[in-house]
Amino acid sequence: MFRNIIVLVGTLVVMGVISAVLTYARAGSMSPVADIQSKGLAAVQKGNLIFFGVVVPLVVGVIAFFVYRSMLARSPATANTSFLLLSVGIGIVFTILAAVVFKMRGFAELTALHVVYIAGLGWFMPMLWTV
Repeated sequence: MFRNIIVLVGTLVVMGVISAVLTYARAGSMSPVADIQSKGLAAVQKGNLIFFGVVVPLVVGVIAFFVYRSMLARSPATANTSFLLLSVGIGIVFTILAAVVFKMRGFAELTALHVVYIAGLGWFMPMLWTV
C-alpha cells in the first residue's frame, strides 16, 4: 500500500510540473482576455501555476486513487483495462465540454492536459501498481 501511494505521489508531481509549465507558458491564449486585462498576465500565470500545478493534480489524483483501488478490489483481472477505458472516456467528455464551455479558447492546451492526465493516471499509474 505504501508503495502505491509513493507511485501516486510521484505521478502527481510529474503531472503537476507538466501542467504548470504548459499553462504558465500558454496563459495568454488559455485565459479570457478580460482576466488578462484586469489582473495582468503575470497574475493570471501565477493563478494557473497554483490551480493547474497543485489543485487539479491533487483533486484528480485522489479521485483516481480511490476509483482504481475500488476497481482493483472488485475485478483485479480487468481493472487496468477498465480504468484506462474509463479515463479515456472521461477525457473525451471533458475535452468536448472544454470546447463548448470555453468556446474553443485554449482547446489545444486543455486537450494536451487531458492527454497528460489520461496517460499518467489512466495508464502509467496502474501499470506501476501491478509491477
